[in-house]
Amino acid sequence: MKSSDRLTYLLDHVRSPNVSFDDIDYNNSQDLHNAQESLLREQWIRVSALKVCRKALESCYKTSGPNHYEDCREIAEKYLNMLPDHRIQGFLGYQKNDPSK
Repeated sequence: MKSSDRLTYLLDHVRSPNVSFDDIDYNNSQDLHNAQESLLREQWIRVSALKVCRKALESCYKTSGPNHYEDCREIAEKYLNMLPDHRIQGFLGYQKNDPSK
């Protein structure tokens, strides 16, 4: 798989539904653990997609030379748009302040 195909695949990744900690029984440690793990797994997938985009941008800069402003603009915009949302936030803040409430 080419790096551009891989980048497209990771950027178009279909996200699973957000985990609602209201739907689980907090007394059941297995349900709580599964909800936490699925949320963290989703966050790591987004971080991996950000890394792939950054590596594609770096290789574009190296290969394009002085024309990188024109040639790499699309990848740079994708990378800048991904930065705020594609980071590890953990599950505690989400668990205590469930946005589905």
